[in-house]
Amino acid sequence: MRAFTQASRAARIFALRPEAQIFVVPLSDDLQDDLHSQFGTGDWLERGPRISTGDMAFAAKASRLAGVGYLETEYFGGDGEQSAVLWKGGELAVGPLCFAINGKDSGIGRPRSLWPINVVLRGLGFVATSFADEFEAFGLGDYRSVDDIEARAVPIAG
Repeated sequence: MRAFTQASRAARIFALRPEAQIFVVPLSDDLQDDLHSQFGTGDWLERGPRISTGDMAFAAKASRLAGVGYLETEYFGGDGEQSAVLWKGGELAVGPLCFAINGKDSGIGRPRSLWPINVVLRGLGFVATSFADEFEAFGLGDYRSVDDIEARAVPIAG
């Protein structure tokens, strides 16, 4: 996460749960603006996550020492979508993955283990043991937005 905190004062590191071993840096508008001003915006992806090719290039560089994942969800009334990307060793490792979820059929028959966020969390080394899936075990189900993470998650000194 050091690459993010070195690139922007807006980068803040959080643990979603007190015992967390994998941390999050919410991609706030201020952080994304700082990254774009320093490293370029590139092109916006046509489908999937709301990140640019410039964001993806920065994440690849940031992943040289430790894996970096981008996780995005948007739900309303049980319907929504997930997007996720994983970089390791300075390269794109998985994705971008994007998956629409219909609350009535719980993911169109695809097992939760194959949903984008669960795939990327496992790629980062996080495996659910006592919860339904990685999404819940990691703590994402406890937060509804970037603002919610910044207000309630455990801040980690950068």
